[in-house]
Amino acid sequence: MAEFIAALTEPPVTVPTKLAALLDNTILLRQSYSEDIAEFSANAADEDSSNRHAFFLGILKKVRVVLSPLITGPPAAIKEKANSTSVSEILNVFEHLELEEPSAAFEQAPDAPTAPAPIYKAERPNDVEEDFFMLHLLLHDLARLRTEVSRAWEGYKQGGHDLIAASITTNTAVDLARSMIEDSKSAFAKHGGAIRMLQVYYAAQCLEQGSSEAQKQRPTDDMNFAMFSLADAVFWPAFLLLDGFASMHKINPHPEMKPGFYGTYNPSSDRARKSSREKFLEDKILLLEVLTEFYFYCHMTKASPPPVEDEFICLLRNMFETKEVTLPLVFAATLFLDIHHILRDKADDGFTRLTDAAHFVTVDIEEEIKFHEDVEMATWPKQNDHTMQHFVETVKFWVHQDQQRKVGLQLKRTYPPKPWHLYRKHSWSCGLWRYWVLMQFHEFGIVFANAWGSIMSCAHLYNAVSGGKTQDMMWKDLDVVTGLQDPKTFFVGEAPTTPDECLKRFALAMGASATNLAKSTRTRRGLVHSKKGPKGLKELGATMQAFKSRICDANGPKNIRAEDVQKILDNSSWDYELDDNDNAQQVFKDVGEAPRRSRAKEMSVSKCVGLVRDLLHAEVIEISFDYFRLHRQCWRLLGAVKDHVREDLIRIYGPDYMQRESELPFIVGYVLMASSQSQELGELLKPKLPGVQVTSRVQEGARYVLEGLIASGAGGLIVEQILPRALNMQIDFEFEI
Repeated sequence: MAEFIAALTEPPVTVPTKLAALLDNTILLRQSYSEDIAEFSANAADEDSSNRHAFFLGILKKVRVVLSPLITGPPAAIKEKANSTSVSEILNVFEHLELEEPSAAFEQAPDAPTAPAPIYKAERPNDVEEDFFMLHLLLHDLARLRTEVSRAWEGYKQGGHDLIAASITTNTAVDLARSMIEDSKSAFAKHGGAIRMLQVYYAAQCLEQGSSEAQKQRPTDDMNFAMFSLADAVFWPAFLLLDGFASMHKINPHPEMKPGFYGTYNPSSDRARKSSREKFLEDKILLLEVLTEFYFYCHMTKASPPPVEDEFICLLRNMFETKEVTLPLVFAATLFLDIHHILRDKADDGFTRLTDAAHFVTVDIEEEIKFHEDVEMATWPKQNDHTMQHFVETVKFWVHQDQQRKVGLQLKRTYPPKPWHLYRKHSWSCGLWRYWVLMQFHEFGIVFANAWGSIMSCAHLYNAVSGGKTQDMMWKDLDVVTGLQDPKTFFVGEAPTTPDECLKRFALAMGASATNLAKSTRTRRGLVHSKKGPKGLKELGATMQAFKSRICDANGPKNIRAEDVQKILDNSSWDYELDDNDNAQQVFKDVGEAPRRSRAKEMSVSKCVGLVRDLLHAEVIEISFDYFRLHRQCWRLLGAVKDHVREDLIRIYGPDYMQRESELPFIVGYVLMASSQSQELGELLKPKLPGVQVTSRVQEGARYVLEGLIASGAGGLIVEQILPRALNMQIDFEFEI
């Protein structure tokens, strides 16, 4: 075919430089495999496989020679194989590949004819080199996932990413790694499994560098430290440490490491200045000492697993049972070490973030239960309080109480752990626990707010009295919720402006049907209720919600694939702009009616994971907002409005217009109807007494009460004080004139 193309003269064919570069790199890659893996060919079948690859390699080289005169532009530089091959060259040989948009002619071309009936041939056995090529591509993908995880923790350290975003990114990377490895399981099994192939692969790479895996500079060295950069690129240090622990565990059923046995880990030291031997020793001290605590944690929770468990612990559970090391576990352990390399002496800040969130949530829920304990609400049975209290007790048990140390002392362990030792060493796990706490808090808060109706009711009052139109009338806490939820959630369309429209929209929010707003000459008696019931706030954080069953449900799905990550992005309520490297330059909320813009191009799974990380960070505020505290603000405000305009309301509606405290949200309806031409609102409200005239006095009184709440600073308590102090979360306001 190449000779046919070269012979064409009318018109002559030109070969793009990129195609030439692809041919060069493919030839180089396959040639390196022929040389490296040939060292380990042990039988005639392997030798026959090598011969077939040599023949194919010859074809590729001949194609390159034939097409050389047709190449346009300057010739692409060919990477010569040398002993100085860098780790980036080993793992990034396909960086020249680019995805190009199809031309207009291609898109408008007629459909291809129906394919002829397939011709079946016997499947040729997979070649050993093809299987090792598959391993190489797998390691390349894992390296790119590792890069995105490192960016997440670098961002967390610098304040650019929340702990939750970094932890879920890490967990997702391990999930993806496990799925990728599982997909190749049958091919790897023919060569002893993924771990055995990793050993052969690493040995081959050492030989290519003119060294060997067994070569050591000192007799006591754990590995060939001259190859440390290469070894780290293929996760070799983590494998050696895990394999050593597993071997020891086969002999000692309850392994316990004496702290300081190999030295003392000093996180305040500069890792960049350490030698390869010193870096490995640091990892050895860190990982082997914490593996002991992981073992006792898994042993302690075997009968009663915790509600949250990260993928590292899940994979360690399997190792403690089987005494076997798996490639997904090696990858997870590498990420665990990377996190410590990045955070250093800030590693235990994750535990602080977790305990801050746990304290904030438990105190808030208990305060709410006490706040409404004497109020009977038909839409909120007392059983719901018991459910929330059980959640509070669960958080206290797993986060506030140091179960690891408590059990360690009971077992009279030789070396009991320091207080909250495992949490302080495992920021990744702390982020998932924080996610679980805040997701449950968010779910409870939304259900509670919808059951009591105070927030929805106050949003209509705030709109009716022109709240938010001037800086001195900004109820910041409610403004944030309105922005997060989208105003249409409250007003069933655009916010109303006239008294009559305000009343009608309030009725819709309280459960009236939209048919009440239809123009008709028929006289209606009573209010038509919506089959859907009252309007309610929505659970937010679409990207966060996508991980809920995976993290919060012990029996939820664990494996995640590339198409699942893409689906999470497609279902997100956020949009984004990407730079030339497929990194998010800007993330913004899609709240318009226009359809979301189409994706410019498909991204690699690692870039998708990086984008999910950015969306998760953007959504942390959505699941962290304190709806319970806002409810208490609203409830107190409604009570104050009721007391302030009490005489006017009795004059307009009679003394029995409200009989129970649970009816407080409807006080807004009475305020709005006083300014409206309407005399009644079906069964939703008591009708006006005969002869009562329309008056704005009641609404002005309600505005006066609201002004007092805002002037006191209570209207910004959550966003200006609670969230910054409790969750280290800042919200900036811009007022548009």
